[in-house]
Amino acid sequence: MKKKPHADSKKKDILQAAMRLFATKGIDGISVKEIGDAAGVTDAAIYKHFKNKNEVASEVFIQYCNSYTKMIDFYVSQSGTFHDRFDCLIDQLVEMHDEDHCGLLLLSQHHDVYQQVAQKNMRQPLDALIDLILQGIKSNELPEQDARLSAVLIIGAFTGLAVSSFQGELPSQLESLASQIKKRLLALLQ
Repeated sequence: MKKKPHADSKKKDILQAAMRLFATKGIDGISVKEIGDAAGVTDAAIYKHFKNKNEVASEVFIQYCNSYTKMIDFYVSQSGTFHDRFDCLIDQLVEMHDEDHCGLLLLSQHHDVYQQVAQKNMRQPLDALIDLILQGIKSNELPEQDARLSAVLIIGAFTGLAVSSFQGELPSQLESLASQIKKRLLALLQ
């Protein structure tokens, strides 16, 4: 006889369901019950892992921030030209978008819960991208510029692509636009 999975094994399902719902409807647009329904668990199972909906949102946001930060930091740590690393980063961002539209949508939202997380002393995708741009400036591949402003513009452009893709203004899969995206984002840095 198979044992029923323990409720702890459902935490990942809860976070995945919450991420999709938060990304598409916002934190305020959904309830704990809706998260439970989407994850196939009861409200009680959610409350076993989290105090409230905001705690779920905070953990989801931290996971996505960390995954994007680690990805960008990977390219910061690699050898090679800035342009080669930047191209690879954009390719990976497009691939991640096409596999999971919700990640970038989630990061594009502005909610108090997300701002509280961002104020914690944790490394953000913005910090990692600033470091990558500074490397390009230091190697003279990029002109002197405000690396923070450039990083904000690039992140804004990418989250804007995700929103436009979600709303049907762009294709749901951005791979066919990858070369244009790279060219235009690189132009922001020149």
